[in-house]
Amino acid sequence: MKIEQIITAIDIGTTKICVIISALTEEHKLEVKGIGTGSSNGIVNGLVVDMMKASKSIKNAIDKAEEMAGIRAKNIYMGIAGDHIKSQNTLGRISLSSGSEPCEITQEHVDDVITNSKNNVKIQQGNERLDIIHAIPQYYEIDSQDGIMNPINMSGFNLSAYVHIVMADVNTLRNISKCIEIVGYHVDDIFLEPLSSSYAVLNEVERELGSILIDIGGGTTDVAVFYKGSIRFSAVIPLGGTNITHDLSIGLHTSPKNAEEIKVTLGDSLASEISKEEVVEIEGIGGREPKQKKLRYVVDIIEARMREILERTYKILNEYHELKMITAGLTLTGGASLLKNCEYLAEEIFNISTKIGYPYLSKLSGPVDRLKSPKYATSVGILYHVLHLISEKKEKIQQIKNVKDPFMNFIKKIIANFKDYI
Repeated sequence: MKIEQIITAIDIGTTKICVIISALTEEHKLEVKGIGTGSSNGIVNGLVVDMMKASKSIKNAIDKAEEMAGIRAKNIYMGIAGDHIKSQNTLGRISLSSGSEPCEITQEHVDDVITNSKNNVKIQQGNERLDIIHAIPQYYEIDSQDGIMNPINMSGFNLSAYVHIVMADVNTLRNISKCIEIVGYHVDDIFLEPLSSSYAVLNEVERELGSILIDIGGGTTDVAVFYKGSIRFSAVIPLGGTNITHDLSIGLHTSPKNAEEIKVTLGDSLASEISKEEVVEIEGIGGREPKQKKLRYVVDIIEARMREILERTYKILNEYHELKMITAGLTLTGGASLLKNCEYLAEEIFNISTKIGYPYLSKLSGPVDRLKSPKYATSVGILYHVLHLISEKKEKIQQIKNVKDPFMNFIKKIIANFKDYI
């Protein structure tokens, strides 16, 4: 197998690290070779706070994946989140022709107009220390005609592109990449986590009709809106599952480890669903005697924080996006979405149909059963994101070939027409 066929996804979160080593098959599918997971240390809310601890955690997960796969991790793609992320929609515009005749649009023109949109963002005050990690075209406009999804081979005098720009703090990017370099690897590219997750939990119909994706991770909640096949809005909220665990630890006077166990095993997002009489035993701290607490009280703590996360998300979306455009509904994913009744609390707040986003595994083969959980949506999505980019690259190469060889295309047409008379 050729080494360039190996694709590795790394999801580095506040609570866990997941590594998937896969191989690209001739059928354009990915065969999972190895999966490695482990606890995340030295990273809080997407920021490196202890490089050596973070590197050790990453190495531990990579080692597990490599041991299972029997091959070394190569071509590493990593997801990123955190409140250092900044996103905005912007406009790029170029002139195609200065004469009286319109110009036929090529891939080079498309690249130029997207570059123009990126330059327009880079010069804005406050963006000096941010690197652009994504510049995603939403749609194009040729002269007075808008809503164009692919302008190549069309004609016009001016080309405009409406683009979603995602930026990240340059130091944060370098620090996370350095963590991987310390243990002997190289990062090929970095993706916004909710964008990658969308490839794993949303289908084409949902992307087209309008969907909200909320990925509730350990340290952050990542939000993205999709409409007519492209991302229209993204944001990061610095709250996640670890905040729920912290609230339980304080409110129940127990250790964070026990609070996490209570959250996972007994947690619920709706206190109204819990009996007022049910009692649970709470482990004391430092050898102290356990205490009895009403389960309803425990769930009250969980619901309060989960409600805050979802209500803050709703407020942000309501300010920056027209929620009436969302036809397909809301998808919750990430580890905290596994809390019981989470989707019903979201439906109450957003008043739209909600589902829990389990990753689609149809494009994967191999030992994929371990990945059937929302907490693996980002790592699976990174693999699908890479597949999407490979397909896009092939299409661009083919379009360039067609443009560069018009004479041969002309000859082929003549030969085809000539055959009709033989």
